[in-house]
Amino acid sequence: MATRKAKLGKKIELDILKVLQESKIPVSTRDICIKIGRAWHSVQSHCMKLQLEGKITGYRISNLNVWEMKR
Repeated sequence: MATRKAKLGKKIELDILKVLQESKIPVSTRDICIKIGRAWHSVQSHCMKLQLEGKITGYRISNLNVWEMKR
């Protein structure tokens, strides 16, 4: 069971990275959700994990969380 969750988590993270690599501008959590077909909370937590790993940068614009590839 744990291996299955780990594989799904990795897939979500790879999907998030792909969306961010293809975008020239920061992308909101909601837009990532729509593009990869996952729940907001799942995408948000994986984005935060990727940020802690130093792979992406996240910040707030008004009431939106936006993400982009680390420069």
